Amino acid sequence: MRTISRISLVAAASAALVGSIALPASAAETADTTATVEVPVGSLSISAPVGADLTTITPGGSASATLAGIQVSDTRAGQANWSATVTLSDFVGETETNVIPATAATYTPAAAVETGTSTVSPSAASGLATAKTVQTATGVVGNNTATWSASLGVAAPSDALADNYTATLTHSVL
Repeated sequence: MRTISRISLVAAASAALVGSIALPASAAETADTTATVEVPVGSLSISAPVGADLTTITPGGSASATLAGIQVSDTRAGQANWSATVTLSDFVGETETNVIPATAATYTPAAAVETGTSTVSPSAASGLATAKTVQTATGVVGNNTATWSASLGVAAPSDALADNYTATLTHSVL
């Protein structure tokens, strides 16, 4: 009888062991959907005030004006750095032979107020007859803006003649 009990005990233990082993479930049917989204490339632009009235100037003196709200908007959604430059034409009087040269002008930008991810650094410039870099953005990631004010100054030669002088200041961004 002991043999039958041992066989029964082994059979019961084997059945319990087999019952505890999980059998693989039948594989479920699947269907994949590919989801896409586009982040479009935007643009890089700059805006600046339409006009600036410098203070009255005397021969040998200087004048300045504050330019507010200059803004670079970078919606390219990338990692390309950018630089803002300025160029100034000569100040030409109503009598066109009266000229205060652009080389006598200065541009002093304030630190930019930034949104997004970038580091924007200002650079003062003089001799504005040729393009001068006045703000540089590095470490750009995604969309960003930078807004600043600047002082535009000009020194009149000591032999400047009485006249109303006009020049064009051009802001650019690359």
